[in-house]
Amino acid sequence: MALNTLILFILLGGLVTYFVSKANNKAGAWLTVIISLVALFYVYSLKDSSGEVFNVFNYGNYSLNLVTSNYAWFFSIVMVLVYSMVSFFNPYWMEKVIHPSAYNLFYLLSLGGTLGVFYAKDFLTLFIFWELVVWSSMFIIPLGKSRRASVVYYGISTIGSFAMLYAVLMLNVKYGTFDIQSNIQNMSSDPKFAVLFFFLIVMAGLTKLGIFPFYTWLPIAHGNAPHTFSPVLSGGLVKMGGFVAFLMTAVLPTSKVFANHIHIINNPYENYILMILGAISIIIGTLMAIKQDDAKKLIAYSTVSNSGYILIGLAMVDQTGFAGGMMHVFNHAMASGAMFLSFAAVAYRTGTTKISELGGLIKRMPVTFTAYLVAIISLAGIPPMSGFASKWLIYQGLLRKGNMFIAFAAFFGSVGSFMYVFRPLAGAFLGQLSPKHKEIKEVPFWMQLPMLIMSGLTILYGVYPGLMLRYISKIQETIGITPLQIDGTKILTPNGMWDSWIVTLVFTIGFIIAAVIYFVLPKAKSVDLMDTYTGGEFIYDPDKYHYSSNYYAPFERLYKNHPSVEKFYDAIALRFHEFGQLVKTWFFNENPAFTVFWISLVMTVIIMWGDKI
Repeated sequence: MALNTLILFILLGGLVTYFVSKANNKAGAWLTVIISLVALFYVYSLKDSSGEVFNVFNYGNYSLNLVTSNYAWFFSIVMVLVYSMVSFFNPYWMEKVIHPSAYNLFYLLSLGGTLGVFYAKDFLTLFIFWELVVWSSMFIIPLGKSRRASVVYYGISTIGSFAMLYAVLMLNVKYGTFDIQSNIQNMSSDPKFAVLFFFLIVMAGLTKLGIFPFYTWLPIAHGNAPHTFSPVLSGGLVKMGGFVAFLMTAVLPTSKVFANHIHIINNPYENYILMILGAISIIIGTLMAIKQDDAKKLIAYSTVSNSGYILIGLAMVDQTGFAGGMMHVFNHAMASGAMFLSFAAVAYRTGTTKISELGGLIKRMPVTFTAYLVAIISLAGIPPMSGFASKWLIYQGLLRKGNMFIAFAAFFGSVGSFMYVFRPLAGAFLGQLSPKHKEIKEVPFWMQLPMLIMSGLTILYGVYPGLMLRYISKIQETIGITPLQIDGTKILTPNGMWDSWIVTLVFTIGFIIAAVIYFVLPKAKSVDLMDTYTGGEFIYDPDKYHYSSNYYAPFERLYKNHPSVEKFYDAIALRFHEFGQLVKTWFFNENPAFTVFWISLVMTVIIMWGDKI
């Protein structure tokens, strides 16, 4: 099966699932699982393919073409892996989704669109598939019962889409071609035009990646989208923005095209601007995640923070930081996907993702708890999970170049991530089990399977990061960056060496010692939630004993009155609404007096100046 045939197969498969779902919702949902797995196995087979061109469409002088490459494969396999794992949840959510047949259709359309984006040979192909993803995901989001979320998502996406469209058309007018490689060669000798094109295209990437100041759509869209699509938005579609950033920083490449431009701390100012935006995103995403009571919004803000790490790593375009940024594309996809799936499982059983309404679920949902635990350890950058490897490499790149401010932001984000990932852990899974949840049980096996696979991959690439970093080194060679040095389980950088096996061994020994101490020492007596007579008080409502409300209130008060981009956007929206109401009042008023006024005004203008007009 050729690559263009695969994409056509996925898109037509979406139409088939639509009609199958009309007859039977679950049958259509299982069909999305089959098609997603076919896509996964076929994309994996393209691992060693490079430079093979596939035609999608021809019309006159214009054509849509795809081309294989090692970096397109890397982004594609991450995306398809997320789609295929999440698809196992679809059959169980069909009764909870509005218009399930439409959901299955748009789910596969967005999957096919992402492959078209990553394998696009020209900017026109990239833009068309980009818009396919934007529109299909826009129609999925309101299926979670919030139309406002869809409007906000599309509003922010439109900024990037129009910037990309203008840049692509401008490129064709100037050079007469949409081909990516040809235009990169042309811009290499035209750095002034390259700067304009760089910022226009990057704007599309920033909006999708969720970077400041375009991050506001993530908590709204992720928080209100169907529980089965939030992991796709966070773990998958956000990475399209990372791919655009990769094209503009590494494939262009900025280090050569902008070599004679102003440099700030060993980086072209264009790249440094991206790094600053990434650092701001890390801080904002961290602080806002700490405040959230809804687990989905918390994970969405953590995506803002981790998108900052990805952008910083890619913008450095060096040996270590770039490798860390590329690896973090995968690590965050697995971690955020597993976190969202964990709370999709929780919502499936309890009907809520509010942390303050949960508690003690470790006793009823141990597999879901384990998947969440592995994911947050990786997201916080703690060994031996894979998130440690990528963040360690990013830190190495920042320190080597002397970017101390950005390094501080990255370190702040890691420390802050301990706080926000612990809140759902303590509030939802640990603590007292609410009486209303005593009868719930673990989700079905087919929902456990993707969480276990994602957790397994997170552990595998944490213990053996070289398995992934060797492939990233090939990508570095392709784009002209000195590849990362790997020696067995050792990662060698100019700043030092890290042996993942030794780190894993140390943490394993520490875990064994802690387990022995736990089992040897006397156990605390377990009492019922309402067994409080020794406390000298009695509360009739067990929910009042829940301690996760205002979990970090003392810390949150430190930045309670912080400046808000959301308030700024709301103010702009209010002014446009007021202007719209004014226009409606004066031009579309039902009062006959207004109609007579405008007719009289128009007739006066015609009589007095008609002959001059």
